[in-house]
Amino acid sequence: MRSRRTATTVTALTALAVGAASVLMSPAASAATGAATCTPTTLPLPAGTDSGNVDAADSQGGYAGEASSGSSADGTRENRVVRWKDGRAIDYGRLLEPSASITVNGVNRDGTVVGYSVGAENIGRAFRSRDGKLERLPLPAGARSSFATGINDTGDIVGWTRTAEEDSPHTAVLWPADAPGTAVKLSGGLPTAGHTEAAGIDQDGTVLVNHYPEGAPVSSTAVYLWRSGSARKLAVPTGTAKAHGGAISNGRVAGMAGSTSGAVWDKDGSMMVVPNSGSLHSINSTGQSVGYEPWNWGAVLYGVWRMDTQIATLGNRVGVYVSADNGSVAGYIQNTTTGKLSPTTWRCG
Repeated sequence: MRSRRTATTVTALTALAVGAASVLMSPAASAATGAATCTPTTLPLPAGTDSGNVDAADSQGGYAGEASSGSSADGTRENRVVRWKDGRAIDYGRLLEPSASITVNGVNRDGTVVGYSVGAENIGRAFRSRDGKLERLPLPAGARSSFATGINDTGDIVGWTRTAEEDSPHTAVLWPADAPGTAVKLSGGLPTAGHTEAAGIDQDGTVLVNHYPEGAPVSSTAVYLWRSGSARKLAVPTGTAKAHGGAISNGRVAGMAGSTSGAVWDKDGSMMVVPNSGSLHSINSTGQSVGYEPWNWGAVLYGVWRMDTQIATLGNRVGVYVSADNGSVAGYIQNTTTGKLSPTTWRCG
C-alpha cells in the first residue's frame, strides 16, 4: 500500500515540513473549527526503548514503526523495528549496528514488516521481517543500495535500488512473493531515462511509481501505475511541472500535483485537487487520507481528508503518517519537555 517516505527528498517543501513538525508542535491533538475531533490513543513501547512512532498499518488493525533509546549525541542511540498488534508491541530488532537509521514503510496482514536501514557507509539495505527477525532483501544485478517502500497482503514487496551514490540511476523494483530470493526491475511502459522509484503497491498488485528526470532525483515529474509489465501515466493539469504519488489503496492514489497542492487520483484516473492540503502521503481503502496542510513558515499542521473533503486538523507537536483501513490515523505525539515521541493512533469523528 503506501510509503510515507523514501531516501530521496521529494521536495524542499516536504523536507522543511518534516523538520518543523518535530520542533514546533504541542502535545495535544485538536480539530479544525467546525471539523471532527480526533481522540488519541498511545501505543506501548518495547522494553528498553523510550521513543517511537507509527509509520505503517496493515488491513486488520495492526501497525508498524520504529522505537529507539539512548542518545544520538554520544553514539548510543539504538533504533529498532516494532509491530503493534492487539495492544502489544512486538520488537523485531534491527538490521545493522545500533546507530544505523531505520525506516519502516509497510506491514501486511500476516505481520511482515518492510523498510530499509542505512548505516555509517550510507548504503541502503531493504529488509523484511520473517520469523520475528529482520532479513535483507536480495539485490538485482548491478545494484548496491536498496529501499523497500511497500508490501501488500499477498506478500509482494516494492521499492527501488541504486547502483552507487544518491544521483546514480534509481530503478523501481518488485520482490515477488511467488519467487522468493529474486528482485525484478520494473519495465514496460515506464520511462527508460531518468530515475524510477516504486512508492507503494495495491492489493491487486498495481505498483505506484514516481519518475524523476536525469540528474539528482529531487522532485518527481510524473506518476505511473504499473502492473504485469505495462504502465499508464496519471493525468495532471496542463502546465504542472511536478507530480508525486505518496500512496495507493483500492485503486486510488494520494500525493501531490504541483509544488504546493495535495491531490487524489480516483479509481478512474481522474485527479482532484484536495482543498487546504500541501501534500498527501497515506490513503486507506475507503479514500481517507492524511498529509500536510499548506506550508506556512513557523507552523506545520497535519490534516485528515475523505477524498476532497477535509474532516480534521491535527496539531501541535504531532506527526501523522498513516491512514489505516480501520479508519484510524497514526503517527506520534512529541513530549514538550523531553522531546521523546509516543507512538499514537487517533480516531476522528
